[in-house]
Amino acid sequence: MARVRWSETGLVALALLVLCAGMPLLDLALGSGRRQLAPGTIVSVGTESDGVRPVAVTVTHNGWVLNKGNSSLSGYAQLHSADVVFNLSVVIPLVPFDARELWDGLARIVAIGGRTRLGTRPRPITTAHGLSGLIGTLTGRGRTGTAAVYATDTLGATVTAAGPPVAFQNVAAQVEAMVRTVTISGPGTSQTSEGRP
Repeated sequence: MARVRWSETGLVALALLVLCAGMPLLDLALGSGRRQLAPGTIVSVGTESDGVRPVAVTVTHNGWVLNKGNSSLSGYAQLHSADVVFNLSVVIPLVPFDARELWDGLARIVAIGGRTRLGTRPRPITTAHGLSGLIGTLTGRGRTGTAAVYATDTLGATVTAAGPPVAFQNVAAQVEAMVRTVTISGPGTSQTSEGRP
């Protein structure tokens, strides 16, 4: 088993905690309520530069809505399909990191709530655009799901999707299809940065 240094995962976790601490702050441009998303809709998050936000996911099926009240496009977006919640977040690292360090940092944050946990054996995943990362299970009391992380030279992205077991099973293929559409762009990023699982 590889030894993980706290200085690395701690900084990744700190970056994620700073991001999550801002979750109650709403992006005023969003307004409130939910918006139905058509297949092919691109949802992007992160600090806008030249009209583009750096982290994006494409909605692949009908039935997904954007929860405007639980989204702030400068950092994260929350989508719903029935009882399943899909979260996309941008991560700005304090130090250079890879997908394994990002996975370990996300695992620490998920564990803080005490109700869910990430699987300990994520597997490699590559998106349709060549972005490498890790994907694995997310489990908790009465909930099951998937988590994925991607890291480039300067930015990271996390995805979590979970719901009651039957509800999640009904959209599991849709979730994986969306996870495979994640892109990260911006200065200094590389779509083919290795996850080094």
